[in-house]
Amino acid sequence: MLWWTLEEVRLHVTGHSARYSQVVLELAWNPGPGADASLAADMLAVGIAKRAELWAPIGSVVLVAPGPGAHPGVEQAVDTVRELWPAAVVRLVDETVAALTGAGLEPEPAACVVVHQDAVRTSVAVVAGREVVAGGLATGGTRGLAEAVVAHLRARHRLDVGQEEAWAAVVHGGTFAPSPTASRPGLVHGTLITEDDVRPPPSGEVTLSPTELRAVVAPAYPQVADLVGRVLRDAPPGAARQARAGGLLLTGPHPPGAEDHLTDLTGLPARRGTETQTGFHRPQVLLDGVTRLLAENPPDPVLPPRASARELLLLLEGLGLPLPRDPDAEDR
Repeated sequence: MLWWTLEEVRLHVTGHSARYSQVVLELAWNPGPGADASLAADMLAVGIAKRAELWAPIGSVVLVAPGPGAHPGVEQAVDTVRELWPAAVVRLVDETVAALTGAGLEPEPAACVVVHQDAVRTSVAVVAGREVVAGGLATGGTRGLAEAVVAHLRARHRLDVGQEEAWAAVVHGGTFAPSPTASRPGLVHGTLITEDDVRPPPSGEVTLSPTELRAVVAPAYPQVADLVGRVLRDAPPGAARQARAGGLLLTGPHPPGAEDHLTDLTGLPARRGTETQTGFHRPQVLLDGVTRLLAENPPDPVLPPRASARELLLLLEGLGLPLPRDPDAEDR
């Protein structure tokens, strides 16, 4: 489902063990100062409670965000974690570090420029030794690219489509290079825009060629290329030199061939992080990165001891509740 790449906040429950569960909250957006920053906290307070598969207690919570130290949603999310699960170990991870780790490069470069795209922003950072030494955000993201296609279809082809349909055209249409998922551009289906108020409105379809798609999507990338130049200038000289040698690492749902286009704009070698089979449908690279980071440095929450079986039986008896049946007793 391509909508996944258009979501602003994504919640994952992972890391079940005999002792505790682990929650990963991906803040795939940065609303900026003055914006509503409570969405992440609301998801923790409301969304988690509905997850029947969650094992108590919660021992670890990881917040993945672009520039987490300055992200306006992180503080509220951390406060909510402290209220819900006081014993949980909380870890903040910059999404570019998670993306680099999750890409599984062998060997991992000493430094490189990570270009990670999410729903509404593109994070660009010089990452050296798994530390962000300079970074910034470019607006747009997958929603921006989808909206550009939506506007183009309305103006040029008088066709009204949704964001998901437009993003599917970007992914499968061979924007900068032949699509790995389709041999040729497919039809884009939508509703014809007519002068008359026809009900129901007539359906329509159009085929967007790779040349046409590229003309629509390409204007979003000079901003990213300019940001690459800025973070390299802001980085310490040694790290910047290493990052230029390491090149660009593209992660997240970039259109096919975006790495070659950014090489043309920046003059730096670029490669795309390998996605799992879910690919554009559900980017996995950040989760993989968090998993690797936690495996290297496991959380060690201070959890209350579990009650013994005898203590549980005494508690049930004291509450007047029926004791669990012994299945072997029925066979005897």
